[in-house]
Amino acid sequence: MQQELMRYLDPEASAQIFSYFAVQNWTGLYNPSLSAFIFCLVSEMENFIYTVLLFTGACRLCPCAGLQYHFVNESMTWTEAQSYCRGNYTDLATVEDTEDMMMMVDITVQQGYKGPVWIGLYYGDTWRWSIQDNNSYSHADTGFRNWSLGQPDNAVTPITTEIKEACVMINTVGSWNDDGCQKSYQTVCYQENNAGGIYVINSTGRNWTEAQIYCRQHYTDLAIIRNSEDNQNFTSQLTGNTWIGLHRDWVWSDQNSSTYRNWTAGRPLNNKASCAVADISQGGTWMDKDCGARFPFICYQDNLVLVRENKTWKEALMYCRQNHVDLVSVTSEKVQRWVRQKAADASTPYVWMGLRYSCTLNFWFWVSGDSTCYQSWSTGNGTGWCRDEGGRNTGAQQAGAEQKWVSLSEDTKLNFICIK
Repeated sequence: MQQELMRYLDPEASAQIFSYFAVQNWTGLYNPSLSAFIFCLVSEMENFIYTVLLFTGACRLCPCAGLQYHFVNESMTWTEAQSYCRGNYTDLATVEDTEDMMMMVDITVQQGYKGPVWIGLYYGDTWRWSIQDNNSYSHADTGFRNWSLGQPDNAVTPITTEIKEACVMINTVGSWNDDGCQKSYQTVCYQENNAGGIYVINSTGRNWTEAQIYCRQHYTDLAIIRNSEDNQNFTSQLTGNTWIGLHRDWVWSDQNSSTYRNWTAGRPLNNKASCAVADISQGGTWMDKDCGARFPFICYQDNLVLVRENKTWKEALMYCRQNHVDLVSVTSEKVQRWVRQKAADASTPYVWMGLRYSCTLNFWFWVSGDSTCYQSWSTGNGTGWCRDEGGRNTGAQQAGAEQKWVSLSEDTKLNFICIK
């Protein structure tokens, strides 16, 4: 057995694993068809423990779930680049963290280019609420508007038009106007609580950014107004124009909610509708540029597919392997975010993943062979109930609610997510 292990692992690791099996008296379970060994190195008080997970199946590299970046070394305008990416991949690149940005820098430098590249971020006639905590409201809550007649009057068309009014104030009759963010008005803040939140008015004059900072320091954020009832709640208390949390914002081409930013010092200028480039020569820091300028660009390919057909776990597994690559494996929080986004569009309350419980060996494993180090179980799940205990031996992702993992019977018919 130890010689077989050394085909896959270095001698020291194989010796440790063989010793572990010997201590556990598991050597009788081994056979040469076992073809992969996944183990996590866990550090605690300077002691290292190898947790060994075995599974049968063909030995192969599993593709990385989530997205892949592609550098296109052709100079185009931002809009042309967006169309190209949507036609050939998924969209212009979205960046969620520094790791993503470094991946983009690496693939660009590897192809011999070190200048600006378009990414999927742009600034224009898109309104967003200041508050970032999605638990404070549902997506349906964000669409309420109560504009004064003729407002907003600084809509950005075409995309190169100068933006003078990027922030929103409410007047004493409860109507909204877009206005210059540098102006000084009163502030209405939102304080989240179990009763649905309260509004707090402060009469000190501040510009919009100062108002946002004040509300975030003392309350939850600048006010979000979700409906006409919210709008009426504090209007009678207003004594003048007052900032609320609605403002024009930089948004991603694919409408991703990522708030990661990597601006060069002094940018963005925000005086015109602009598009963002990552300057590879400066380590990938961003600048705002006229969207009509021409640069190479980076696209991304989303390699997750939500299949809105109801199948048992085994049927879903076969479908993914016949039509794509495999059922999805979730190996990190980043992949989990992408899976949550896909699952939110499902027509069933859960979606199948490639997670399976071995009743014989008493552990969960990904059928793709990926590590099970990362976990996101909902409370009361993940214990691995076998058939005589109810058969909850397959893993699924919640489509709504807390969007965590649950263990279900493999015969349940659900939508599922494949890797392509």
